[in-house]
Amino acid sequence: MEKGLMESNGVCWLPDGRYLGYALYGDPNGYPILYFHGGQESRLSSTFMHEACCSIGIRLISPERPGIGLSTFHPQRKFSHWASDIQELVRHLQLPQYSIFGLSGGAPHVLACVSAQLKGLSKAAVVSGAAPYNFKGSLKGMWFPVQMMHYMARFKNNALLSKAIDYDYRELRDSPEKRLKQLQKHLPRPDRVLLNTNPDYGMEFIRGALEAYTQGIDGVVQEWQMYVRDWEIDFDRIEHPLTLWYGTSDKMAPPARAEFYDRRIPHTRLNLIENEGHFSLIRNHIRPILNDLLP
Repeated sequence: MEKGLMESNGVCWLPDGRYLGYALYGDPNGYPILYFHGGQESRLSSTFMHEACCSIGIRLISPERPGIGLSTFHPQRKFSHWASDIQELVRHLQLPQYSIFGLSGGAPHVLACVSAQLKGLSKAAVVSGAAPYNFKGSLKGMWFPVQMMHYMARFKNNALLSKAIDYDYRELRDSPEKRLKQLQKHLPRPDRVLLNTNPDYGMEFIRGALEAYTQGIDGVVQEWQMYVRDWEIDFDRIEHPLTLWYGTSDKMAPPARAEFYDRRIPHTRLNLIENEGHFSLIRNHIRPILNDLLP
């Protein structure tokens, strides 16, 4: 079991025969909050939240999406399927009430759940979240390598995308120190400062990312393709209140994405944090984010 985890290899069997992997962190008797990890991450990417969850009194549940880590690949999956999977996980864990939040690629999965009006769902938040590819200005201010991933994901033939993701996996596996140095050098300043001051944060991120590839690259490739297709979510009809957390220096989920959600979803509360990036915001503000999700 990984350091700081209550349970690192939890499994929930689903009605269609698939299984959903998850990890548990924090206070086992605390208020349950489900965390939807970012793209190319896994259930192990939440280790850094354990201490804050213990001190606040939160039981953090981190499920993995299909094809990631322990979770069975789902060839026909849509974002709406995630809401059904989470409803089953909630039943499995016997949670009468809970909150949810998601980072980056976890955003559409949060939106799928609030759109489905899941039973027992209390509060919801998106942190540095991805947004639909097809709104005007969706790539404005975005880091060029991330723009390129969006571009490759649009092709019907996924050979180029698969090649790029396979390269990413091999570099994470074979040269983690090289990847850390790239992040320390090329990310926006708040993220560079964070990772240069705390290089162990970067290595934790890499370990969580590597777990995403346990079954190969198919789950990661599939999710990138889902980001650039129709999400089949009617933003204007979402009635559940949603809190948004974005950093002004984020080049992976730029502020334009926060503005899109704030404009389209009826009941949002936007926290636009100065001088925070994609990595630094959740690290530096995890306690207020978690506290805000308590009932």
